[in-house]
Amino acid sequence: MSLTELFSPAEIGAVTGVPVKAVYKLIEQRLPAGFVIRRKQRPLLTRWGALCVVIDREMPREVPVAIRRQVYAQVRGATPQAIKCKHGIMHYVVDVKAAADKMDADLAKYRNAMKLIVEDPSIQAGAATFKGTRLLVHQIADLIAQGATEAELREDYPRLTREMIAAATTYAKSHPRRGRPRKPAWQRNEPLSTRAIARRRG
Repeated sequence: MSLTELFSPAEIGAVTGVPVKAVYKLIEQRLPAGFVIRRKQRPLLTRWGALCVVIDREMPREVPVAIRRQVYAQVRGATPQAIKCKHGIMHYVVDVKAAADKMDADLAKYRNAMKLIVEDPSIQAGAATFKGTRLLVHQIADLIAQGATEAELREDYPRLTREMIAAATTYAKSHPRRGRPRKPAWQRNEPLSTRAIARRRG
């Protein structure tokens, strides 16, 4: 993984399985300076910040925040094989290399999934679609969330592959829709004509 590559909290949450809220909490409360780059007020994680998310998830819950910060402060530069920390009578050993290897493998799968998706202004107004089709990625992800099975999806959309179906869920998690859902056109437009009808009184 490139050392200059940056990741949004949603991307890292989708790749690692860590809830996005937990990623934001880690960013705000635990990560050392330099592990998060802010662009247009949006936090983006560096490689080391992303690795800390993985390590934080794998640590036992009882590990104090002070120990976590000690570990994160050492996860810069060449990835160490392991990090040892002591807190009172407790000793902690973190297998950093194993965490880094797993993260890199998961990110490779994520990149491969994203290669199946394009955002072309000339197709579906630039909304994410599967390459070579006009199928909307978020629409497929919504159907999956509603309980549609792979067999049902492939019957209704013959061009869908198993890899595309898996990529739809990953994309939806890493690229959540912004803002409120758009209203249907008939709700946004003024009626063409109106007519008042007097009620009959019995």
